[in-house]
Amino acid sequence: MPEYSQPCLVAENLSCAVADRRWLFKNISISVFPGDHIALIGKNGIGKSTLLRCLSEQQKPIQGTISSQATALYVSQLSSLASAVQDLSVLDFLSANTDAWWEIERVLETVFGTVLELASPLRYLSGGEMMQLLLAIALWRKPDLLLLDEPTNHLDYVALEQLHQALSQFKGALIIVSHKPFFLDQVVNTVWELTPKGIGVYGGHYSFYQAQKQLERDAAVRSHEVARKELKKTKATVLKEQKRAAQSIRNGGRYVVLNREARGMAGTMKNWAKQTAGRLKVKHEKAMNAAAQKVAATKVHVNRATHIQLETKSQKHRNLIDVCNADLFVGAQLLLKDMDFRVVSGDRIAIAGPNGSGKSSFIKAMLRLDSVATLKNGDIQIAKMKTVYLDQHYALVDRRQTVLENMLRANSALAYQLVRQQLGHFLFFNDDVYKSASVLSGGELASLAIAMITISELDLLVLDEPTNNLDIGTVDQIVQGLRQYEGALCVISHDLGFLSRIGIQQSFQILDASLKTTAYLPNEQSHYYEELLSRSNA
Repeated sequence: MPEYSQPCLVAENLSCAVADRRWLFKNISISVFPGDHIALIGKNGIGKSTLLRCLSEQQKPIQGTISSQATALYVSQLSSLASAVQDLSVLDFLSANTDAWWEIERVLETVFGTVLELASPLRYLSGGEMMQLLLAIALWRKPDLLLLDEPTNHLDYVALEQLHQALSQFKGALIIVSHKPFFLDQVVNTVWELTPKGIGVYGGHYSFYQAQKQLERDAAVRSHEVARKELKKTKATVLKEQKRAAQSIRNGGRYVVLNREARGMAGTMKNWAKQTAGRLKVKHEKAMNAAAQKVAATKVHVNRATHIQLETKSQKHRNLIDVCNADLFVGAQLLLKDMDFRVVSGDRIAIAGPNGSGKSSFIKAMLRLDSVATLKNGDIQIAKMKTVYLDQHYALVDRRQTVLENMLRANSALAYQLVRQQLGHFLFFNDDVYKSASVLSGGELASLAIAMITISELDLLVLDEPTNNLDIGTVDQIVQGLRQYEGALCVISHDLGFLSRIGIQQSFQILDASLKTTAYLPNEQSHYYEELLSRSNA
């Protein structure tokens, strides 16, 4: 982290709550120095966007103060853009920011290589194009403090690299919310972790933060183990002393029988033994309570999905999809030509390519999910199979049903106890299972969808940008679920960190209207990333 004597922004004792008075965070104090490039991470709904809006003075905290010497600019998530703005043309939107709108247009083309039709309404732009436009405006303004809320969503690998280069050259301070670890590693030098307990500050790249968190988890596990051993030792000590006290009371009774002439002394000894036993009981209870509380306080909560062995109705290692020399048409437009693509039971395949290159259309055409996108010519063989296509909208989840009803629908033959157990592993506890799916957050919908998949008997699962808008913890849950999934898997994603952890065995890239295999796989992150970029820039 660069060292400067004076911060450009200081926030002290910030507290914010949502409409129902539930606290998002309380009494947060932070400082930002010129040159800081900070990743702000935390679970969905924890208040990351709220904190950015407060720091940019677009929202007032309930309490606390912000002292800033910097011009701050906040770039929001695309989902928060007002519909009225989306009705504007590109030219009108640029002109609303400056009369010299062509300067922003130049930044857009120089940084991202993107040229937009000025008369086109914003609503017709892709998510990637819209985000690039917002980022171009932000870079053109050259703020002292740039606050970016999920700028990496909707960007393909080339656009991600262009953003990486632009932010690396940005001289001001930067605070960025993103759930792509590989990208954060390239851009930030500090990590802020927002939790219900406050904000933790970690110096260094994102990988260093991950290493530090693992050390903290390991230390917590060791502390819990020490506490458990101490509780066990305390129980043994208490039991030993209780036996000794009981023996003292019995000895006092025998003294009365054997020495009837010394009854006064015997009575005194018996009373003394009882009093001692009473004092020891209080002492033991305190010791046991203290040891038990320490065990509870040091407990590390880990949620892991249970591996459920499902009966396989289909034959293993059979061909599910076999496409040879086929062409992809979207309407009358030829999008891809001479494609060869094969999926066998158990395969794990990744498909990469620029936004708009035809990745989703290709999959939908094969599975006959889109009447506009079709495969023609060549040899096309699609087996009869059970398939789920899951995109970032999680249409697999029926919003009219409860969480539990959705799970039971996924596999009605599975024992109720196993269904509830699996829901618990995906953080749906107690009355949560009776919630309507319509009220779930994006992260909760993703968790429920993956939970349903882990108990379903599928031949092929297709994931289309499944990690957009999800926090890192929810992505971890998806990874756990996919690791136990045994069917064929086909993934469209620009989240390299996610792809590297789900056992991809074969990778394709769409480029120049053709489908090509890659030499590297996502688990070799740097080589895979460089290969995709070098091909795209060739």
